[in-house]
Amino acid sequence: MGTILWSTFAVFLTLSIFSFLIKDNPFYKFAEHLFAGISVGYLVVITFTQIFIPRVWKPLMNSIDTGNILRSAFLIIGVFIGLLYLSRASNKYSWLSRYPISIVVGFGSGFAIAPSLNARVLKQLHSTVVEDGQSLLNIQKIIAFFRDPSFSSLYNATYGPLLVIGVLVVLIYFFFSFKNDNPVIKYTRTPALLYMMVGFGAAFGYTFMARISLFVDRMNFILNRWWPLIQNKLM
Repeated sequence: MGTILWSTFAVFLTLSIFSFLIKDNPFYKFAEHLFAGISVGYLVVITFTQIFIPRVWKPLMNSIDTGNILRSAFLIIGVFIGLLYLSRASNKYSWLSRYPISIVVGFGSGFAIAPSLNARVLKQLHSTVVEDGQSLLNIQKIIAFFRDPSFSSLYNATYGPLLVIGVLVVLIYFFFSFKNDNPVIKYTRTPALLYMMVGFGAAFGYTFMARISLFVDRMNFILNRWWPLIQNKLM
């Protein structure tokens, strides 16, 4: 009986979320607020039990017991700075929350610069020019296509040059040091727009497929898991 009740409640929440496709309504708001409330409550409990207790409270008690004054002061200052976040609840003292926010943003930005530069710039540049030690502008692949024309050899011969050309024309498209009447800028605008439309379309299609997969999963739950339970109960 408990399985049927919880499954029915899950179906109710699923349909409540989908009801927003018609218009905003109390059922959608209930499901939305329930999801937000459970998420925040779960996050608070996880933060307290898995971060605050093992990384702050226990080390602080241990440092106090062992007489490690420097470590105790370090932890207490950290807790005090973290508590300044709560000043957002006060209009008078909300400016105090800028200190922990600035520390987190500054540390996060500085810590992320090197990995982001390596992963998003250097690695991408290397992958654009070199693949498995071979240049993307490989004349041997083009010769292989003319010797044995096929879809596979055509793909191998063209994807490298198309990738390099795409990178160049898109970079030129965002190069604003020259006027639009410059021949290079003028004749690369259309190819650059085509490349960007293909890229944005692929990104949108991937996002759409991900959402459709979620929809299929919920429909599978309703039709193949919940509905058979109801049928068995009625019979």
